[in-house]
Formats: sequence, structure tokens, C-alpha cells
Amino acid sequence: MTPSPESLPEVRLAPIPAADYGAFRREVIFSCCKWDPQVGDVNTVADHVAVLSVAAANRLAAWAEALAAETLAAEIALAARPELWAELGLPGAVRRALRDAGGRAHTTGVRVMRFDLHPTVSGWAVSEVNSDVPGGFAEASALPLLAARFVPGATGSGDVAGAVAEGFAGSLTPGARVALAHATSYADDRQVMQFLGQALARRGLVPLLVAPDHLRWGDHRPVCIAGGQEGEVHGVIRFFPVEWLPLLPRRSDWRGYFRHTVPSSNHATAILTQSKRLPLVWERLGLAAPTWRQLLPETRDPRQADWRHDREWILKPALGRVGEAVTIPEVTPPREWRQISWAARLGPRDWIAQRRFHSRPLPTPLGDRHLVVGVFTVNGRASGFYGRLAQRPRIDQYAQDIAIVVDTRSGRRTTP
Repeated sequence: MTPSPESLPEVRLAPIPAADYGAFRREVIFSCCKWDPQVGDVNTVADHVAVLSVAAANRLAAWAEALAAETLAAEIALAARPELWAELGLPGAVRRALRDAGGRAHTTGVRVMRFDLHPTVSGWAVSEVNSDVPGGFAEASALPLLAARFVPGATGSGDVAGAVAEGFAGSLTPGARVALAHATSYADDRQVMQFLGQALARRGLVPLLVAPDHLRWGDHRPVCIAGGQEGEVHGVIRFFPVEWLPLLPRRSDWRGYFRHTVPSSNHATAILTQSKRLPLVWERLGLAAPTWRQLLPETRDPRQADWRHDREWILKPALGRVGEAVTIPEVTPPREWRQISWAARLGPRDWIAQRRFHSRPLPTPLGDRHLVVGVFTVNGRASGFYGRLAQRPRIDQYAQDIAIVVDTRSGRRTTP
């Protein structure tokens, strides 16, 4: 019997049958370029599927599109306000590069963002935007298609890699060369770029998998110097955080990432909205940001919150990634708490204090799990869902990748 829409929960976890999981995991490794499916002793491919109702999928997509518009408006406004860049916790070298490049936001190209939303005991909450170099392309493209067969009535939830590739194909001619700049010595970065490169190749473009310092910058146009891939570059996909660029060799002229004008994803000016301290400057920018204010917990400078005594305040690094250095009282070990506490006192502009939300655990036969749903937008349009699943409320590097599918029995979809 088909369940009524009212009986289908907004989000639930469905198990992958144990007899099928081994083959499924191998498919993920080879079809999703997930060559490194372990972190230490932890298997990072979940044996469950996260199932969204149609209503939840539509709502999350609509929120993400509204958040993307508000984030881009903040980026444009911030580009003209260099006196606020230090307030965001941006390194001095990055601020100087932004200023030397003219201090303007580059809104052309293929703009990709990922908004991380959590089911909580009081509804959905957003924790951050990955505005600079969001990851999870395979997990938000091929993985849902592999997992949907284990959930009756379910379909995949978009194709982010395809949307990115279509964006480049629409602004470049067939045979154009697109550099995918990443930390080539790390398998987890290489596999992301390999998957995205395959999507570009299917659309007639030539992907160049290179390191960030393999590009040289002439008259605002990059040239590749990597052996066997030398020559002009017509587009750039940067999978290397902006705040790491000053660590590149001086001869690489990493400031070219701020000056170039070829189609890119994302241009280096995206760093302006990567910082979690962004809410601290909304008022000074004159921005309403209604969707952000609705979904984001109260955020303050660490000097303006009693995080040392009130367990409802947590600390986050302004430019942190993958849940690193987030202080959740029942999760953060005492030694790590002391280290973070000292760092926040010594350099408060590198941190934020935020009212914590209480993650709503989802039951499994092996115990409760905590879910985050990353909603991708490509040029402002919701393009797919990315999921991570953890045993603890902190979603960090030990969390598992989990496919997000949509249960079509619960209504009509308006999302990809």
C-alpha cells in the first residue's frame, strides 16, 4: 500500500541491505571517483540513504536560492568596503591582493555555493555557506542515482557536476581548456577534480588537472606550464582555498587568481563571503538578509558572548572547514577545548561565537545519527543535495558521505 503524504516523515534514514552494501560501496569508489573512502579507521561511505520528502526538498531548495541571492548581494557590497575585510578575519596578504585587484566582486563565470542545513529539535537551521571552494560534487550528482534503487519511490536529487559543466560549456567554445587547480598530492582533492573533469569532457571541453602554481598569469589570462598540458587556459576551476594561496611559491604570482577575467568557479573574490563572521557586518552593509536571519543562529564576536561559562554558546573558526575546531560541549575533548579557548582569546577576529542548535538525531539499528544536508546552488539555482552523517552532533572529517534522495510518493517536486 502506498503511504499517504502525511505518514512520510520530512527526513529519515533508510538502510542499504547488508547483502548489497559491499557492491554499492565498490560502485561508489569507481563511479564517483571515491578512491579514498576511509579517514583513519573510519569508513566514510554510509550504509544508509537519507530520504527527504518532496516538501522538505522543495523548502530546502527555496531557502538555498534565497540564501544565494543574499550572499551574492553581501559579496558585492563587501567588495566596496575594504575597511571591513579585517573584521571578517581575512589574512593580510589576501586583503592586499583584493585591494590590488581593484576591490570588486566578480559575479560572472559559474558561481557555486553550498549551504549546510541541519534538522534540529526546533526545525531546520543553517550552519554556514561554503562560498569559496565547496566540495561534494560526486556525492551530489552520481551518488544519489546509485542509492535511489534501495528506497521505493525515490529519485536522485540533482546533478551539481553537470550544472557546473553546463555553465562552462555555455560560455566557452568546444575544445576550450579548463584548468582544475587543486592540491594534487591529496587523493581526496584529486578525486573531486577527476569527477568534475569527466563532466567537462562530456560537454566537449578539455580538463587540465593541475596544481595551483601550474598557472602563470599574463595579461589577465592564465597560461598552464604543467608538463604535457602547456598553453593558454580559457577557464579556471579552483579547488584550493583562497586563504592558502599566499602559501604558494612566490614565483607563481598567486595574485593572478584575483586579477584574471576568464570564466571561473569560483573567482577569488568569493572569499569575501566565506568567513563565518559575515553576519557581524550585515548592519554596516545595510543588508536585510531575511533568510539568513531566519535560519542562522545568533552570531557574535567572541568578545561579546559568555562562551566560557554558558554552554549554549559555541566557538567556530572564521575560516574553518569540515567542522574543524567547533566546540560542542559533549563532543569536544577537554584538551582541544583549552587550545581553542586560548586561540579565541588571543585572536578573537579569527573566531565567532554562535548560539548552538540542538541537532535532531535520526534513529538507526546501530544508534542515533546526526545529518547535515548541503544544498548546492549553481548561478543561484538549486542544483542538488549533499549529505554527511555522524555519530555525534559535530559533523567533522570522520562523518560519512550519505546519498540524499527524494521520496516522490509524498508530493510534486519543484526542485532539480
